[in-house]
Amino acid sequence: MGDDEESSDDDSVRPPRLRRVIIEGINTMYEDRYEQPRNTLPRGPSYLYHVLTALKAGREDHFREALRVSPQTFDKLVARLENDPIFFNHGNQPQLSVEQQLAVALYRFGHDGNGASIQSVANWAGLGKGTVHLCTRRVMAAVLRPSFMKEAVRLPTPEEKEWAKRWVHDHSCKSWRNGWCFVDGTLVPLDKQPTWYGPSYFDRKCNYSLNIQVINLPNLQIIDFSYGHTGSTHDSVAWNGTKVAQEHATVFEEGEWIWADSAYPIASWVTAPYKKPARDLPDNEVFNNHVSMLRIRSEHAIGFLKGRFHSLKHLRVKICNEAGHKIATYWVAACIGIHAFAMRCEEEERGGDDPDSDNPDPFIAEGLSSDSGSSDQRIAPQHGESRDRLTDGKQLREMLKEKLFRAKERRRRRRVARHAELL
Repeated sequence: MGDDEESSDDDSVRPPRLRRVIIEGINTMYEDRYEQPRNTLPRGPSYLYHVLTALKAGREDHFREALRVSPQTFDKLVARLENDPIFFNHGNQPQLSVEQQLAVALYRFGHDGNGASIQSVANWAGLGKGTVHLCTRRVMAAVLRPSFMKEAVRLPTPEEKEWAKRWVHDHSCKSWRNGWCFVDGTLVPLDKQPTWYGPSYFDRKCNYSLNIQVINLPNLQIIDFSYGHTGSTHDSVAWNGTKVAQEHATVFEEGEWIWADSAYPIASWVTAPYKKPARDLPDNEVFNNHVSMLRIRSEHAIGFLKGRFHSLKHLRVKICNEAGHKIATYWVAACIGIHAFAMRCEEEERGGDDPDSDNPDPFIAEGLSSDSGSSDQRIAPQHGESRDRLTDGKQLREMLKEKLFRAKERRRRRRVARHAELL
């Protein structure tokens, strides 16, 4: 009888104890999260630390080669972004410093090919692949804040516009000075064919890509852009997403216009070269050549952007759903925002010198080594164009051509007069 009572008491005690053991085991499992060790891939020494210390202080050229901005611009970027809430959390594990996270993102933006893979960047930074991904996403989120983008990519001040007009005057004629900005489109090739509406990304160059529109000043400063368009989108359609196209009545004063290529519909505020067959006429060919001498600054601006951030030459972002498309377009927008911010900082470092000088930035040559711009040979679709708008555009172009030849004739007469005086 006593043994039976003792056995009954033991049975009544065991279940709660067993439950506690099970609960403790489950809690331990959730704390560890992974039952197998994760240190199967040893990490090498971090080159990131060497870049942020030794190269930043002693070899600015190598620092700029690695992170695509100067040390001074890098410090200004850190100061501008470090208070963003994306870099603060309340967890037990603190984030890396903003300086380190920005360096990781800039390194990824500035490289393409095998060197831009997450594993290669992780090896360079001495971090895990997941950390590299998080750093990039946080920097992109901070850069794309409206407060930063409105500061980096903005319309010119009156002084900047006047400088642009003087540049156009010096490189063409006085009557053309009111055409103070340029627009062009470029394609950002994708590393892999998107599985989300893949055919819409197929472009005229037989690649899968994104279409971006860039509006710049003669000093290559980007003042407006549009993004989010697939490679099959025509430039004349994609550029409608820019602020300049949507608000041209307030952006341009009376008699001002923007220079475009033949892919864009002309208007009273948009002028472009002649297309076939009109461009084969001798006078029109001369006009087109002079327009090209100005519009080359569009090619240089896009070349500068892609030369600084090589990832835009071959974007390694998988697009398998809407979220992937957004990440790819945000990547492009972040690169443009940082590039525009860096250009303003570097102009201050140079003392306001024109980048079109005897020593152009090497990033421009790197970008122009590939096909960075679009071709003037494409024919823009004519459907949907307003007849009045087209008529106004033709009148503007004819007026500009007439004034160009008048200016050329006056220059010829002055040369003849000076030659006669010398004789």
